[in-house]
This record gives sequence, structure tokens and C-alpha cells, in this order.
Amino acid sequence: MDQSTIITNLEYELSSLETENLGLKADLNKLKKQKSRYYNMFKNSTVAIWEEDFSEAFTILKALPYQTEKDYSEYLDNNPQFLKKLISTIKILEINKTVVELFSAETKEHLLNSLDEIFIKESFDTLRDQFVTMATGGFHYEGETIGRRLNGEEFHIILSAFFPEKHGNPVFITMIEITDRIEKEKEQDKILKEILEQKNNADTLIDITFALASKTNTLDVLDSILEQTKKVVPYTSANIMLYNNNIFTVARHRGYDKFGAADFMTQFAEKVASEGIATTLRDSKSIHIIGDTKLYPNWKQFPATKYINSLLSVPIEWQGTTIGLLNLDSNKKNAFSEKDANKLKPISHAAAISIHKAKLFEQIEKDILDRKNTENNLKLALKEKEILLQEIHHRVKNNLTIIIALINLQDTKFTRPAEIELFEDLNKRIHSIALVHEKLYENYNLTNIDFNTYTYDLLDSIQAILIFRSDINIKIDIPQNIYFNLDKLIPLGLILNELITNSLKYAFPDSGGNVLISLKKALKNNYLILTAEDSGIGYPENVINGETTQLGLLLVNSLVLQINGSIKYSNINGAKTSITIPYNGNKDEQ
Repeated sequence: MDQSTIITNLEYELSSLETENLGLKADLNKLKKQKSRYYNMFKNSTVAIWEEDFSEAFTILKALPYQTEKDYSEYLDNNPQFLKKLISTIKILEINKTVVELFSAETKEHLLNSLDEIFIKESFDTLRDQFVTMATGGFHYEGETIGRRLNGEEFHIILSAFFPEKHGNPVFITMIEITDRIEKEKEQDKILKEILEQKNNADTLIDITFALASKTNTLDVLDSILEQTKKVVPYTSANIMLYNNNIFTVARHRGYDKFGAADFMTQFAEKVASEGIATTLRDSKSIHIIGDTKLYPNWKQFPATKYINSLLSVPIEWQGTTIGLLNLDSNKKNAFSEKDANKLKPISHAAAISIHKAKLFEQIEKDILDRKNTENNLKLALKEKEILLQEIHHRVKNNLTIIIALINLQDTKFTRPAEIELFEDLNKRIHSIALVHEKLYENYNLTNIDFNTYTYDLLDSIQAILIFRSDINIKIDIPQNIYFNLDKLIPLGLILNELITNSLKYAFPDSGGNVLISLKKALKNNYLILTAEDSGIGYPENVINGETTQLGLLLVNSLVLQINGSIKYSNINGAKTSITIPYNGNKDEQ
């Protein structure tokens, strides 16, 4: 190669180097600009940024015989001194001004010289998690933690750590304060908790109200009060005292059996005197909280209840008067608060209403029981009266039967028709009365008799006494379930006896005919019309004009007046007798 060629090659290489050098200078200038831009971003960022060296800590961690996060975490938790050693190997390369401001330091140097003051337990926990992430090959860690400013104030932050792919390069850690957010969340949680608590209290109060409303027995109500109260305000033991005759008596209690004080509370009663806690509670009509019973001047100490260290007592009032006390005990001092007291106010109101209602129900039940007992006694007395009355009717009927028998014994001594007729009429009249007593004796009802049944039986007895005439047809048209008592039935029986006998004897002298006995309601309310009619020769004119002298019809007229009725005689296709009877229904006949 000649010299000119060599020179030409050197000139070419020199030119290439100059070109490359220009490129390197350009790259260097670009890097300088990027570094300057990065530094400005780092320096002026509103996010707190730490540039740190974790390389030594990484080397120490990788020397450990562990692979998983669980193994590293357990080892660091069990070896706090080892964790502190790792922390001490961290080198802080740079921090920006936002870090200085975040920790309330005067300068960067001030902060770096005071690192021990900003570390708290949560700081160590966060560093532990960062070491575990780095040791297990993670590139990013993020978590919430708490820091402490140099003025001692603690604050909440979100911390992010970015680990490089090549260990030995800087680790960047960012911090963003979230104290305001946490405080707002706490406030929201507090409000939500209060809302939920109010809702739970309201739901519990509704449950309590329904539970109490469903009880009608006082003791059941008191048990329910104690049971439901514990859902709102926990207690060690509790009791309800009711006030009566100047004495508070424990009506129901719960929880004392654990301390062997159940029998004591069952028998416990406190008389309201001029002094003592019972007087205070009754007269104040306000909730009473005793934080330390040992220091309370009016508290009486009993061996059985010496475990009680604090008390919450709520008066149970009805219409401004204290009717009882709801007492909650605790074996701890200062166990109850005003908040607890306010929770019990609606319960005490519901309790007062329920206790009053239960007492009313019990009084009503007692009144009903007394009434039932009275009714049973009356029924027993009535039954005895009915048996006695039944026996009386039976004896009256037997006595009348004896009289009829005596009359029949005398019947053979009379030969003249007028005398025989007189004794027959007397026999029928006595028999009609005896029939009433016989029906009353046979009846379940000893005061009223169905007029339909009586009339048929009366007709049978009349036909048995008189000579039977097959050419006379007797029909009865009287509805059932028309009842008369003894005072009306005997006169009506005698009236029917006379009218039927009169038709059978005198209406059909030559040939037979029809007789109809009917009973209907009058067009005018509260009256019945009893009708006896036949198809015979009719009444004489003097009977129609009310001038009869016949003994039977005179008896009929007298008996109609006796039952406050009216009578009318007429001839319409034969003799007809209509009797109007006042009648106000079956109940009025009882």
C-alpha cells in the first residue's frame, strides 16, 4: 500500500471518528437535558420522593435459605434485631423538598440527622414488607402506613417502593399523605356506626315493644323487660322492683344466681323511709347512675350483693307516679353511662304501659273468673231450684189427680143429668190444670210450655172424658215454638177446655161438623189471636150481646180479663170466639 492510500484511509477514519464524536456529544447533551429534567421533576415534585440504596440489604437477604414471602416474613418477625440491622444498611442518596416539608423538618440535613425520631412501629412493619417484596423478586410494593413528623404529630401515608431490575441501582420510594382522607373515613365510619347503632336501637325498641305488647301476664312482662333490656345495655345482674304500700319489692330478677344471691333478691324488699336510696329514686323520678357503690352514701352493703360496684336505676312511671324501678347492676365500677341511660328511657315508658296493661288484663281475668264462679254457683242454685220446682209441679199434678179420682168416686152417687154434667165439667177443668203441671214436670224448661203441644194433649184428655163422636172433626192450627208460662197457660187451658167442650156438647145436636182451634199473630204488634170456631148452630143472641148466664162462658170471660186480653163472640157459619192476647215474644213469657 502506498503512502497516499494510507493517508487517505487515515483521513477517512479520522472523519468517521469526528462524526461519531459529534453523535456522542449529541447523546451526552441529550442525557444532560434528561438528567436536568429528571432532577427538576424530582426536586419540585409535590410527591415526597426518596432515592435509596438497598443493595447491601438485598445481598444479606439473598444469603438466607428462604424462597417464599411467608418464610421471609416469619423470619423477620421472629428476629427484630436482624430487621434493625437490615434497616441500618439502607443508604439515603437523595430526598426532595416535599419530604422535608412532609416531616416538618427545617432542612434536608435536619431531617436526615433525625431519622430515629420519625420511625414508629408501623414504619418498621412497612420496611419489613418492602424487604420481603424485594427478596422474592418483586418490583413494586405499596401499602398504607403511619409516619411521625419531627414535631411528634403522626400522620397517614400511602407508601410506594419501586425496585430496579438490576440490584445495585437506586430504589425510589414515594409518599403521599392521606391523613385528611383517613380522618374523613373515620368520621364517616363514626357517623355510619352511630346511624347503625341508632337503627339497631330503634329495631330493638320495636322488638321490645312488640314483645311487651304480646304479654298479658305481669310476670311475663317483667321477664321480657329484663330479657330485652340486656340487648340494649349489658349488665351483670338486674331486677325490677314494684312499688306498693310504701314498699319496693323485687318482683323479678336475673343474673343473681351466679353469685348465690337469687334467694336474697327474691325476699328483698326496701321500705321507703325518710332516708335511703329508694326514697331518692322514687322522689327524683329521674334515672340514677352510681359509678361506685362503695362510695355512695345511701348505698346499703349486703354480703349477698357485695359484688355490685355500679348501678343504673330507671324509674318506671305511669301517669306521673313511680310504680317501679328497673335496676341494672355491674361488678365493674363506672360500667354505665348517660348514653346507656338514654337508651333505657323508651324501654321504661314501654314497660310502664305493658305493666299497667298486664295488671288490667289480670284484673279482667280475675273479674271474669269471679263472674264464672258466681255463674257456676247460680247455675248450681238454679239447678237445685229447677229440681225443687219440678218436684213441686209433680206433687201438684199428683194432688190434682187425687182430687179428680175423688170426684170420680162420687160420680156414681149422682143420677140426674145436670149433676153428672156438673161433675164432668169440674173434672175437665181440674184435669186441664193438672195437665199444665204435668207438662212442666216433663219439660226441660220448667217455666214455659209450647202451646201447640199442650193444646193437642188437652184435646186428647177432653175427648177421653166426653163421649167420643166420630162425626165431629176437630182441627188444631197453632204454630210451634209459641211458649207461655204458668200464669198464662192455666187460664188459656181452662178457656180452651170450656170452648171445645161447649162446641162438642151444644154445637151439633142433630149431626156432626167441624171444630177449629187456631192461633195467629195479630196485625197489631205484640198480640196473638186465639180463635175457637165450629160449623154448628151458633151462639144464642144473648151470648153475642154479652148477656150470657152460662157458667162456662162466664168463666171464660173472667179468665180472659185475668190475662189482660179481650174476647168477642160471633156467629159466622157457626159459633166463633176470638180472644186477643198480649204477647211480647217468648222471652217475655220466661
